Amino acid sequence: MLNELYSLSTAMKSKGISAKEWHREYKSLPKVTAKSPCIRIWLAQDGSICGLESISAELAQSLRKYGNNQGTFPAFNIAPLYRITEEEQLSLLEQIEKGTIPPDFDKIKLWCIHDNWKGSIVKKVDRGLHNIPKTLSDIIGNQEQPEGRLISKLIQLASGFRNESDKSFKSALEKCVFAKFQKQEDIGTLLAVLFHKGNPKKEHNDDTGSISVVLDLFDWQQYGYPVTSQHFTEWLNDMLLKSSLQSASQPSKDVERDAFGISFINPNEPMPSVKLSGFEVTLRSMFNGQPCQYRYEQIDDGSYPIAMENRSLIKKSLEWAADLEREGITWRKIDKSEIVFAYPSKLPEVLPKFVSIFGSGQAENSAQAEARFENIANDFIRTLRGLLPKETPQFIQIFTIRKLDKARSKVIFTRNCSPDQLIQAAEDWQAGCGNIPETDLSKRETPFPLQVAQIVNNVWKQNGELAQGQTAVERMKYYQGMELLLDPMQENMIDNYLHVTLTHSSGLASYIGNWVHGGSSCKSKTEEKALEKLKNEAALLLAVLGLLLYKRGERKEKYMENMAYLVGQLLKISDELHTLYCKVVRGGDVPPQLAGSALFAAASERPYQTIAQLSLRMNPYITWAKHYRFKNILTKDEESWRARWYLKLYEDAANKLFPVMTDSTRFNDFEKAQFFIGYLASFPRRGSSVTVGANESDNDNNVGGANYEQ
Repeated sequence: MLNELYSLSTAMKSKGISAKEWHREYKSLPKVTAKSPCIRIWLAQDGSICGLESISAELAQSLRKYGNNQGTFPAFNIAPLYRITEEEQLSLLEQIEKGTIPPDFDKIKLWCIHDNWKGSIVKKVDRGLHNIPKTLSDIIGNQEQPEGRLISKLIQLASGFRNESDKSFKSALEKCVFAKFQKQEDIGTLLAVLFHKGNPKKEHNDDTGSISVVLDLFDWQQYGYPVTSQHFTEWLNDMLLKSSLQSASQPSKDVERDAFGISFINPNEPMPSVKLSGFEVTLRSMFNGQPCQYRYEQIDDGSYPIAMENRSLIKKSLEWAADLEREGITWRKIDKSEIVFAYPSKLPEVLPKFVSIFGSGQAENSAQAEARFENIANDFIRTLRGLLPKETPQFIQIFTIRKLDKARSKVIFTRNCSPDQLIQAAEDWQAGCGNIPETDLSKRETPFPLQVAQIVNNVWKQNGELAQGQTAVERMKYYQGMELLLDPMQENMIDNYLHVTLTHSSGLASYIGNWVHGGSSCKSKTEEKALEKLKNEAALLLAVLGLLLYKRGERKEKYMENMAYLVGQLLKISDELHTLYCKVVRGGDVPPQLAGSALFAAASERPYQTIAQLSLRMNPYITWAKHYRFKNILTKDEESWRARWYLKLYEDAANKLFPVMTDSTRFNDFEKAQFFIGYLASFPRRGSSVTVGANESDNDNNVGGANYEQ
């Protein structure tokens, strides 16, 4: 990741883009929502807590807290003071929060029984009030500026709390809450601080809840700004950065220059981390506490020395690329634990949406779902080709970061490609996904590269439902869809993806084919939506099969003449002829499984036996069709010309099939893919020859009954 980000820092520097730098231990606050508020706690000059209020999400976004996993200041997390689990109390509490009943102070006070501040919480709050502020005070020293006197005063007041019943932070907080309750002030905030809605099925130690709070000085006016202000936050950040530079050691005796060629002064601290959307990532870590790291003979900074200047540049580069305003341009979330980044070696005035071409692995909203790959790719290509020569990048850097566990993250995919290579890859992708004939499903759709893994991994039952196990199937990773887009894939990898896809999707192909060929009507809007969703899933599946065949050199113009495809077409013809027979002869009573669909699984494994079996099953329907085709019936869905058309399709398929039948008794995976496509593909367009004229002989049984059709 360091090498990838260093190239971005160079591009930013050449463009004159300067990103805000934050000290490595000065972290942003948790995101504020209605269910996760951030509460400002006002401290009076006498050290008491004199006020509580929720701060806005906008203000919280501009604030920071200094510290580490052991504690932070002036913001930190606490637990609500008490825990309640009784249903009656929980119900009344929710009604009070909604404002449907007034708060009964005496009753609420009776609920304060189960102390929610366990030992670990008390210790962490104590570190946030004493240890971390002392460290912070030592770092910034005595400052005569108003901001310095403000933070010194706050540290002094915070250190006044002791782990004694009448001098503790908890008792002061509780006292303030009850005082405000009696005045009926800001009830929602007070209830959030006072009670955690516990789960009676969980152990108390595992179910304490958490609230983000930030300390501030009530009489802040004399200092110009409160602690909870963007001005103070930036001032403190400047002090921390200045201190870091001053504390750097002398140049290293072992390493004169860092990995990027500048003078190396060991900063004697871990590499910085950056908070991304959903998780935090450390730029590089070879932690000395893990003995396995010593196999490289270097540990911590020595494993890959990076000077302070370059650490700062790389950190700022990632923060710039991961900024919320550049979501969908330089980064996009794949799922909750994985993010893809893409950016050019030269930064133009208006950045093309580099990551948009990859799509998203997550469930998309309606606007994203309507965005087709073709439109996104064409827009991207047009923008890229329209760049001025001086703005055209030499390469585009692409990489994905995945959170492995609570403490570790890893770059799992990285590529460096030229604009022409990316444009060619997008055009080949469209050609590959279009490597299938027309179908009777939904409109043809090209999946995004990050969608492919889900299409491949989805396991379908024979009833058209997804097999939802406790553990998700991950035979293909999200980033491997990008590999499929960008890389010339090894044949064995394509073979593997194809095998997995066919194994997982057989149930979907059989089910949706049976439904569509049977002309079944939906009984409700819900059923109609479910069918449309399945048709869309099947269309995406066929696009992936077409892409994988394309990657192995199989083009539709050729494989549509192959045995496997034609066998699929035979099953489709059989389904539709069977359906016509049932509508005419059985009064529309179409069975749940049609003749061709019933043999779908067998045909993909034993095609010769299946063809013989199909011939026997379809013989009575073919015999009926030879007579019905002359009836001149025009009733909708029962037209007699359909019988003539199906017989003609049988004859054409049989005539094509006979010369290409092979000695192989089983289909391989590439033939199975062609078979799947053939079963769901549309018939050739109906020509005028299927229309029965009035002068045709009723005894003409050659049409549809000649050559190899039986």
